[in-house]
Amino acid sequence: MLTIMVNPPSSSNPAKSGWLDLINESVHTSDDIDIGDIEAVSRDFIVVKRGFVNVHYYYIPITKVEGWDSHVLWLRITENEVKANYERDKIPDPSRYYVKDYPTYTTAYYPELIMLPPRYIRPVYGTTAPPYSPRTKEITAKTEPSIQDAYVCDLCNTSFKTEEELSNHVGSQY
Repeated sequence: MLTIMVNPPSSSNPAKSGWLDLINESVHTSDDIDIGDIEAVSRDFIVVKRGFVNVHYYYIPITKVEGWDSHVLWLRITENEVKANYERDKIPDPSRYYVKDYPTYTTAYYPELIMLPPRYIRPVYGTTAPPYSPRTKEITAKTEPSIQDAYVCDLCNTSFKTEEELSNHVGSQY
Protein backbone atom coordinates (compact mmCIF):
# COMPACT_ATOMS: atom_id res chain seq x y z
CA MET A 1 0.00 0.00 0.00
CA LEU A 2 1.38 3.42 -1.03
CA THR A 3 0.89 6.40 1.31
CA ILE A 4 0.95 9.87 -0.24
CA MET A 5 1.81 12.82 1.99
CA VAL A 6 0.28 15.83 0.23
CA ASN A 7 1.51 18.53 2.63
CA PRO A 8 4.43 17.17 4.65
CA PRO A 9 5.58 19.22 7.65
CA SER A 10 8.76 21.16 6.99
CA SER A 11 11.43 21.33 9.66
CA SER A 12 13.05 24.27 7.85
CA ASN A 13 9.77 26.23 7.87
CA PRO A 14 8.04 25.75 11.22
CA ALA A 15 4.42 26.85 11.63
CA LYS A 16 4.01 30.62 11.54
CA SER A 17 1.12 31.90 13.56
CA GLY A 18 1.48 35.68 13.62
CA TRP A 19 2.91 38.73 11.93
CA LEU A 20 6.12 38.79 13.98
CA ASP A 21 6.90 35.23 12.88
CA LEU A 22 6.93 36.38 9.24
CA ILE A 23 10.07 38.53 9.47
CA ASN A 24 12.47 37.49 6.65
CA GLU A 25 9.75 35.54 4.82
CA SER A 26 9.12 35.97 1.09
CA VAL A 27 6.36 38.24 -0.26
CA HIS A 28 4.65 37.66 -3.63
CA THR A 29 2.23 39.93 -5.48
CA SER A 30 -1.07 38.83 -6.98
CA ASP A 31 0.71 38.39 -10.33
CA ASP A 32 3.12 35.93 -8.61
CA ILE A 33 6.20 38.17 -8.56
CA ASP A 34 8.60 37.80 -5.60
CA ILE A 35 9.08 41.41 -4.45
CA GLY A 36 11.39 40.67 -1.51
CA ASP A 37 11.35 39.65 2.13
CA ILE A 38 9.57 41.12 5.13
CA GLU A 39 11.98 43.43 6.93
CA ALA A 40 9.60 44.88 9.54
CA VAL A 41 5.95 44.91 10.64
CA SER A 42 3.67 47.26 12.51
CA ARG A 43 -0.02 47.29 13.27
CA ASP A 44 -0.78 48.81 9.87
CA PHE A 45 2.13 48.04 7.54
CA ILE A 46 4.58 45.40 6.44
CA VAL A 47 7.92 46.68 5.17
CA VAL A 48 9.33 44.58 2.37
CA LYS A 49 13.02 44.85 1.51
CA ARG A 50 14.08 44.01 -2.03
CA GLY A 51 17.70 43.73 -3.15
CA PHE A 52 21.12 43.79 -1.54
CA VAL A 53 23.11 46.41 -3.43
CA ASN A 54 20.28 48.46 -4.90
CA VAL A 55 17.85 48.21 -1.96
CA HIS A 56 14.15 49.11 -2.27
CA TYR A 57 11.71 49.37 0.64
CA TYR A 58 7.98 48.90 0.15
CA TYR A 59 5.66 50.10 2.94
CA ILE A 60 2.56 48.02 2.20
CA PRO A 61 -0.66 48.40 4.22
CA ILE A 62 -1.67 45.16 5.93
CA THR A 63 -5.08 45.58 4.29
CA LYS A 64 -3.36 44.70 0.96
CA VAL A 65 -2.24 41.29 2.30
CA GLU A 66 -4.23 38.29 1.11
CA GLY A 67 -2.65 35.81 3.54
CA TRP A 68 0.15 33.39 4.46
CA ASP A 69 0.33 29.96 2.83
CA SER A 70 3.12 28.42 4.96
CA HIS A 71 5.76 29.44 2.41
CA VAL A 72 4.90 32.90 1.05
CA LEU A 73 2.95 35.98 2.16
CA TRP A 74 0.58 36.80 -0.72
CA LEU A 75 -0.60 40.32 -1.59
CA ARG A 76 -3.86 41.33 -3.28
CA ILE A 77 -2.04 43.82 -5.52
CA THR A 78 0.33 43.58 -8.49
CA GLU A 79 4.04 44.37 -8.64
CA ASN A 80 3.32 47.57 -10.61
CA GLU A 81 0.90 48.77 -7.92
CA VAL A 82 3.50 48.06 -5.21
CA LYS A 83 6.21 49.99 -7.05
CA ALA A 84 3.93 52.90 -7.95
CA ASN A 85 2.22 53.38 -4.57
CA TYR A 86 4.31 51.96 -1.76
CA GLU A 87 8.03 52.35 -2.52
CA ARG A 88 9.87 54.63 -0.07
CA ASP A 89 13.56 55.48 0.38
CA LYS A 90 13.74 55.03 4.14
CA ILE A 91 14.78 52.24 6.47
CA PRO A 92 12.04 51.20 8.94
CA ASP A 93 12.40 52.94 12.33
CA PRO A 94 12.63 50.29 15.11
CA SER A 95 10.62 52.52 17.44
CA ARG A 96 7.70 52.42 14.98
CA TYR A 97 8.13 48.92 13.50
CA TYR A 98 8.99 45.51 14.83
CA VAL A 99 12.39 44.73 13.31
CA LYS A 100 13.99 41.36 14.10
CA ASP A 101 17.25 42.57 15.68
CA TYR A 102 15.60 45.59 17.34
CA PRO A 103 12.39 44.32 19.00
CA THR A 104 11.53 47.62 20.72
CA TYR A 105 8.24 48.23 18.89
CA THR A 106 5.11 47.06 20.64
CA THR A 107 1.44 47.49 19.86
CA ALA A 108 -1.80 46.68 21.61
CA TYR A 109 -3.21 44.99 18.52
CA TYR A 110 -2.17 43.19 15.36
CA PRO A 111 -4.83 42.25 12.81
CA GLU A 112 -5.56 38.61 12.19
CA LEU A 113 -3.16 36.76 9.92
CA ILE A 114 -5.14 34.92 7.26
CA MET A 115 -3.83 31.42 6.68
CA LEU A 116 -4.11 30.15 3.09
CA PRO A 117 -3.62 26.66 1.73
CA PRO A 118 -0.32 26.41 -0.18
CA ARG A 119 -0.52 27.39 -3.85
CA TYR A 120 2.20 24.94 -4.69
CA ILE A 121 2.90 21.66 -2.98
CA ARG A 122 6.17 19.92 -3.61
CA PRO A 123 5.39 16.76 -5.59
CA VAL A 124 6.17 13.39 -4.10
CA TYR A 125 7.96 11.66 -6.93
CA GLY A 126 6.69 8.25 -7.97
CA THR A 127 3.10 9.18 -7.06
CA THR A 128 0.20 10.85 -8.79
CA ALA A 129 -0.09 13.69 -6.26
CA PRO A 130 -1.16 16.95 -8.00
CA PRO A 131 1.51 19.71 -8.02
CA TYR A 132 -1.03 22.46 -7.32
CA SER A 133 -3.38 22.68 -4.40
CA PRO A 134 -6.82 24.23 -4.86
CA ARG A 135 -7.79 26.98 -2.47
CA THR A 136 -9.95 25.83 0.40
CA LYS A 137 -11.23 27.43 3.58
CA GLU A 138 -9.15 30.13 5.26
CA ILE A 139 -8.18 29.98 8.91
CA THR A 140 -6.90 32.78 11.11
CA ALA A 141 -4.38 33.22 13.90
CA LYS A 142 -3.89 36.07 16.36
CA THR A 143 -0.72 37.43 17.90
CA GLU A 144 -0.14 38.74 21.40
CA PRO A 145 -1.08 42.37 22.10
CA SER A 146 1.35 45.07 23.28
CA ILE A 147 1.63 48.94 23.31
CA GLN A 148 3.07 51.63 20.90
CA ASP A 149 3.46 55.42 21.15
CA ALA A 150 4.42 56.93 17.72
CA TYR A 151 1.64 57.21 15.12
CA VAL A 152 2.71 58.50 11.70
CA CYS A 153 1.52 57.18 8.34
CA ASP A 154 4.61 56.24 6.33
CA LEU A 155 2.81 56.73 3.04
CA CYS A 156 1.68 60.34 3.51
CA ASN A 157 3.61 61.45 6.67
CA THR A 158 0.41 62.46 8.47
CA SER A 159 0.62 62.33 12.29
CA PHE A 160 -2.09 60.90 14.53
CA LYS A 161 -2.74 61.12 18.26
CA THR A 162 -3.70 57.46 18.66
CA GLU A 163 -2.90 54.16 17.03
CA GLU A 164 -6.61 53.72 16.34
CA GLU A 165 -6.70 56.98 14.32
CA LEU A 166 -3.71 55.79 12.27
CA SER A 167 -5.38 52.43 11.60
CA ASN A 168 -8.62 54.15 10.54
CA HIS A 169 -6.65 56.40 8.21
CA VAL A 170 -4.74 53.51 6.59
CA GLY A 171 -7.93 51.46 6.28
CA SER A 172 -9.88 54.25 4.63
CA GLN A 173 -7.13 55.78 2.43
CA TYR A 174 -5.18 52.77 1.21
